[in-house]
Amino acid sequence: MALALSRGIRARYPEWRYLIDGDGGDENLKDYPIEENPELTIRSVIQNSMLYQEGWGVGKIKHSLTYSGGLSRSYVRTYATAHHYGFDGFSPYTRPEVIAVAEAIPFIDLTQYSVERLYELKGEIVARGVKAVTGLEMPVFPKRRFQHGALSEEALRSRLPYREAEYREQFLLLYH
Repeated sequence: MALALSRGIRARYPEWRYLIDGDGGDENLKDYPIEENPELTIRSVIQNSMLYQEGWGVGKIKHSLTYSGGLSRSYVRTYATAHHYGFDGFSPYTRPEVIAVAEAIPFIDLTQYSVERLYELKGEIVARGVKAVTGLEMPVFPKRRFQHGALSEEALRSRLPYREAEYREQFLLLYH
């Protein structure tokens, strides 16, 4: 997806130098599907300000000493594809000042421990920010995870029928 998008942008706008993306936005605004990880609850997510930046499993190495969490994979995915097509990639969400603001968001007050409200919050915050900076009204669409790509969930499940945890387990078996 990132390669196709970068290739298309480069073809359409050959003079562009910078690509600004949203890497880090899911982490800063806690926009991951809680129901996909049985270790998480709405309380554990909104009561830990840096849960997704540090990784699931607070205070311990959760995945491995070699493979990092999703945010750093996202940086690599963005950097590598942007660089390949001659762009300098950048995400405002990775700036320390923005992370500090995200840490101060009163998630409990804004969501009242509602998963649905948490999922709505990112679009609302981003749309308000875009309007404040540009004056433009930005539409907000339901959340789609990057790894789901352009397929519907049904089509994805017909090609990859297992849960994410099962794929992770198979991957870890390569090293044990």
